[in-house]
Amino acid sequence: MDSQDVCLRLNISSRTLQTLRDNGKLPYSQIQHKIFYKPEDVEALLTFVGLQRKEKILKSKI
Repeated sequence: MDSQDVCLRLNISSRTLQTLRDNGKLPYSQIQHKIFYKPEDVEALLTFVGLQRKEKILKSKI
């Protein structure tokens, strides 16, 4: 999967995707200047992103 596919699948911005890469939360491979992700790594991250969104919603209600 390329970056655009991942952003659409996770419903995140390209900057958030970069942060996930920088923090080591999402492994990737780079071929020349293009970045690719394994689909299974992206699916595993779905749980992480979902939990963060739930925490953010709960904090905003307090």
